[in-house]
Amino acid sequence: MFIINFKLDYKKMLLILIVIAVTIATIIEFSFKDSTSVNNKIDNFDYSFTEENYTTLLKEIHDNIDQNIGKTVKISGYVFRMPDFKENFFVCGRNVTVNPKDMIAGILCQYDDAKNLKDSEWVELTGVIIKGEYKELMPVLKIDSVKKITAPANTYVTTTPKTDTTNTENSTN
Repeated sequence: MFIINFKLDYKKMLLILIVIAVTIATIIEFSFKDSTSVNNKIDNFDYSFTEENYTTLLKEIHDNIDQNIGKTVKISGYVFRMPDFKENFFVCGRNVTVNPKDMIAGILCQYDDAKNLKDSEWVELTGVIIKGEYKELMPVLKIDSVKKITAPANTYVTTTPKTDTTNTENSTN
């Protein structure tokens, strides 16, 4: 008969289990952070606009122009122009309701072939944020690519509470 006698050191076993648990928790934490980035980095864009985050991202970009210079953007909306825009500028906008007014929330865009885009035409744009000016200093999306799309069933986007759209107004009342 063969007998093995060994003594368990509970303190060492507890320490090893704690180290393993911390390692597993760290791996899980970092893998979830990468997939749910706070910066809305989807499809290799720093900012990828959706109906739900549209006004929040616009506010973030406008409030922090210098920190957002060079960041990449994917956005969809319709082409809107003010009469005093230069030929290669337009706003890529979406409809929002703030108080009882319908307004346009969007970002000023610079595109060499902007004259080929029709007013109210829906587009999906990708580009890089640069610093520009229209009546005041503001972020401008320098367009890399344009894809014409059909308008979504709901052309309105969700507004951020207590957010003043810093973009072009279009009162329809």
